Amino acid sequence: MDVLEKDMQMSSKRQGGIIPTDQTPYCKLQAPDESSTRWTNGFWADRFNQCHKSTIPYLLKWLKDPKRSYCWTGMLIAAGLEEGEEGISDIADEHGAVTARLNDGVKVNKFKGTRWNDEFVYKLLEAMAHVYAVTPDPELDREMDNMIEVIGKVQCPDGYIATQTQLSGIARFQVPANHELYVMGHLLTAACAHHRATGKITLLEIAEKAADYLYVTFMPRDPKLAHFCVNPSYIMGAVDLYRTTKRKKYLELAQCFVDMRGSQPGGTDLNQTAVPLRQETHIVGHGVFFGYLNAGAADVYMESGDETLVDPLKRLWADLEEKKSYITACATPIRRGVSIRNHNVHEAAGRDYELPNTSGYNETCANIAAAMWGYRMLAMTGDAHYANYMERAFYNGILSGQGIEGTSWFYVNVLRWWGKEQDMLWQDMPQRRDPGFDRQICCPSNMVRTMASVQAYAYSISKEGMWVNLYGGNSFNGALADGSTLKLTQETNYPWDGQVKLTITDAPGCSFGVYLRIPDWANNATISVNGQSIKSPAAPGTYAKVERVWNKGDVIELNLPMTVKIIQGHYKIEEVRNQVCVMRGPIVYCLESVDLPEGKHMWEIHLPRDIEFTAKYEPELLGGVTVLEGTARYIPEDWNRELYQEYKAEPGEPISIHLIPYYAWCNRGETEMTVWMPTI
Repeated sequence: MDVLEKDMQMSSKRQGGIIPTDQTPYCKLQAPDESSTRWTNGFWADRFNQCHKSTIPYLLKWLKDPKRSYCWTGMLIAAGLEEGEEGISDIADEHGAVTARLNDGVKVNKFKGTRWNDEFVYKLLEAMAHVYAVTPDPELDREMDNMIEVIGKVQCPDGYIATQTQLSGIARFQVPANHELYVMGHLLTAACAHHRATGKITLLEIAEKAADYLYVTFMPRDPKLAHFCVNPSYIMGAVDLYRTTKRKKYLELAQCFVDMRGSQPGGTDLNQTAVPLRQETHIVGHGVFFGYLNAGAADVYMESGDETLVDPLKRLWADLEEKKSYITACATPIRRGVSIRNHNVHEAAGRDYELPNTSGYNETCANIAAAMWGYRMLAMTGDAHYANYMERAFYNGILSGQGIEGTSWFYVNVLRWWGKEQDMLWQDMPQRRDPGFDRQICCPSNMVRTMASVQAYAYSISKEGMWVNLYGGNSFNGALADGSTLKLTQETNYPWDGQVKLTITDAPGCSFGVYLRIPDWANNATISVNGQSIKSPAAPGTYAKVERVWNKGDVIELNLPMTVKIIQGHYKIEEVRNQVCVMRGPIVYCLESVDLPEGKHMWEIHLPRDIEFTAKYEPELLGGVTVLEGTARYIPEDWNRELYQEYKAEPGEPISIHLIPYYAWCNRGETEMTVWMPTI
């Protein structure tokens, strides 16, 4: 089959969503085509437009500036399009240990940057594909074509592609921490997204060639390579490639990678390689690693029907959600520590209820990985509580990782910041930052692909009908599970307002259900159709089913009362005992010192147990946010050098406080900030 014929065959198929599950046999909810949903106005429309017009151009400029990044320069050198600098490159791991093992007699270029440089290129390409799918912007199309041409020249004849080894002369698959599988995994994912968006197979053919190389290298399961599983983006990537090409060998490869976890002695909890996934009882190790692993395993189950993966995934999700995640849906509490098996771990899940505020690591990429896993659990089960977690992550623990201007990033997301006096911990920083040459962090590329694709999470479909997962101003023009066309518009000022209006603009003329997600915070939700109240159960944390023969012009109105809620933590979370935080709708709020009178500090602010807040939308503040205003108590504390002092019970004086959404903190200079506040 020639390229044109193959391209035409593949392009004639339905595109598929953020995960193309239109023909997936073991999922409850399918993803509609990604191009079906377009943000029209409001919260997510603003962020999508910012991603398209500001973030992507900024990161492209950064990527191609050799004074600021080696990612693209390395690609050009590996492609033979630029001359490199001769020399030996020692690539060190996070702890400074040299991991390079050179091939004898190989003339090499001096490699710079990180061992995962290539992922930045692939994830940025993926973001551009997501945006192109719903715009489509010809400038993005041209830019992607140019980048793909270079990537094709980088690839070795046998399919291998990883510039950190190709430029350095390092032997392949000698050191797991060299991230060869990781970067190739993001290549596979980007290639599938690019094909779905454009119908082209230029990057897809590169990805297939890489996956064919991995199949030959790792299949059947080679025990010597059992621990080459560090950052398992490649499991999702291999399943994506199977869904796109229908070549079963790629699903077999993904299954192999899942089965390799814990299959040989010498593994570590950091990488989830100490215990087989099916036997694991606790979330352990690096937050990105366990998020990607479990998301990939969920993909494998949905395609293969391997029931042995279901209970472990549900068990591990419960452990994460019930014992190891923050109110902001951040997923990696500890910077460095030991696991339940006393393995050294970093950027990792802690022990049960170990959720520190000041040192909470909460890497942005880990929060994204948890949301990706949650979305797949939702697809597997149709259970709304996975969507509730996913939404909380989007609005809080993920969005906090990017500045409101869209061109600066946090690597970590603490829940309390003492200001300039706070000691810096590893990747911590007092301000969001640009990914300069000396700190090529992975968060910007992960954030940009996430912000480019949130619309793809908004709806799901099943044989029963349409499922509404996320609320925001948008239009949907796509197909139901039986192929019939459905068009609707969604009008809302969510998350600042709980009124949602869905108008059917085209319907197939048959009966089907519209399933409205009722968030877990939404008590007393009401639903009406064409102005008539309906009695469909609308319990918090469920999907409310509204079924009928839908006609053009039908209007569904959902009212989600947004009362301010005062939240307390589990009694075993020592870091928040006798403290509370504040939520309104899906938004977690924080107190920032810039909103306090001069000389007053966040630790001197106490919330009365009966405090009442007033919600006020301020369009000129922080890109437009709803703030919460209330009267707290100010109790001054005079600390000198004492570690402890006598407690003095004081009623304190009234003080007006002004809370902002947590995601928007640190956009007005270096400030103190806290999510949790003591009660009085």
